[in-house]
Amino acid sequence: MEDHKFYLLLLSIWVLSTLLLRRLLHRRRPNLPPGPPGLPIIGHLHMLGPIPHQAFHRISSSYGPLIHLRLGSSSLVVVNSAEGARDVYKTSELAFADRPQSYASRKFAYDSAGFAFAPYGPYWKFVKKLCMSELLGGRTLDALSPIRRQERLRLVEALRDGARKGRELNVSEELNKVTNNVIIRMVTGMASHGVEGGRVGEARELAKGVAETIGAFNASDFIWVLKGFDVQGLKRRIDDVHRRFDALMERIIQRKEEERRTGGGAGERPKDLLDIMLDVLEDDKAEVRLTRENIKGFVLDIFTAGSDTTAASLEWALSELINNPSIQEKARQEIDSVVGTGRLVEESDVPNLPYLQAIVKETLRLHPAAPLATRIATRDAKILGHDVPAHTFVFVNVWSINKDPNHWPDPLEFSPGRFLNPAESLDVRGQHYHYVPFGSGRRSCPGASLALNILHVTLAVLIQCFEWEAGVGEDGERTRLDMTEGLGLTVPREHPIICVPKARLHPLPSF
Repeated sequence: MEDHKFYLLLLSIWVLSTLLLRRLLHRRRPNLPPGPPGLPIIGHLHMLGPIPHQAFHRISSSYGPLIHLRLGSSSLVVVNSAEGARDVYKTSELAFADRPQSYASRKFAYDSAGFAFAPYGPYWKFVKKLCMSELLGGRTLDALSPIRRQERLRLVEALRDGARKGRELNVSEELNKVTNNVIIRMVTGMASHGVEGGRVGEARELAKGVAETIGAFNASDFIWVLKGFDVQGLKRRIDDVHRRFDALMERIIQRKEEERRTGGGAGERPKDLLDIMLDVLEDDKAEVRLTRENIKGFVLDIFTAGSDTTAASLEWALSELINNPSIQEKARQEIDSVVGTGRLVEESDVPNLPYLQAIVKETLRLHPAAPLATRIATRDAKILGHDVPAHTFVFVNVWSINKDPNHWPDPLEFSPGRFLNPAESLDVRGQHYHYVPFGSGRRSCPGASLALNILHVTLAVLIQCFEWEAGVGEDGERTRLDMTEGLGLTVPREHPIICVPKARLHPLPSF
């Protein structure tokens, strides 16, 4: 009897195994997007080159607007069209609401304690709401406008000094300094001189280190046989930058906590972003209780995302104006007619400067600060009718979409006038999927208003106070700046802007 039961059990296992095997063998293979053949182990890594968004654009010209690639052992789908971006940002948004994690992003985000790389969920929603209502809301930005004004004046004085001495300046370095100082001081409330000025400089250098390492390709993130190895030395550098940043943040937070306990200076200035986050940290009734790691992670997000991207956009905007003197002159005439020459441009003037706004929009179209919007599929989904299995990386190639000749006439030409046409007066906040400089949907950039604020006014002051040209060649003709893109997460220029600014107002106006 026992033998019969045993054989019956074996028969059942065999039948079930056969049925399961058949089902597996006959399961429908996913309808993945097309793509080129890859190599064993590394997949398509060899095809990416030093500037991935340009490589993706070249591959899509042969295989279509949606391509499938393998980065080592990771599967990747790249979206190169507005229609595909709509599927990611709207149609199947919840399936693509998370960002992929690398060793650098996990380290710098304190294991998802920050905001930029936090999983979509209650904590992320809370911080997003806090960003929009308090941290980066209009009331906070207005209260901290004196910091931005002080840094603009410092920039004008540095450029005026160079113009007076007739010496070449590294203008890119000055633009990087002003945007970094603005962000760091708005976050921490630190002064730009004395001991605190030294900490601002240290934070500026660390933010640069974070941007360089988080944007670098780390082979061990993609090739499974290299997991656990630091073949490029990147992990060691990431750990070092993180350790130094953490130590700096501890000093800044401790200083802030001591100031809050004693009341020293707290009533003499508006609350900075760190004040607001410490208020939430100490609030027992807060919807979500923040930790020290949450604050550090968020501060690091703001330092890196808010400064390098804005500096890069300013560089590209000024470069285009130098190479297009007629556009520079038209913008100057607009500023002179609206603002005059007796005072410097203020933030309140920007709504009355439509051509200036068009220049910024065109700059963000040709040179998006974040050329690739990265996502990861948290469940099976579809893009343009193709299957995107769960755990697939999804990159929206903003750089490529912004140059689609099917939508943009003369897509490689710098033509701000296109945005003066009511039909093309696009909102930069991603409501139109063929123009998404700050992303779209739930995970669009919460700092877009601050970035635009800094971009518009700083660029306006540069145009108002100085005449810009690259120089004159041996043939007596004006030279043009080299517009080659460099390496990095934020698409910097390969070569800095080196020139002698020429002051056009004597004396230069003050605020």
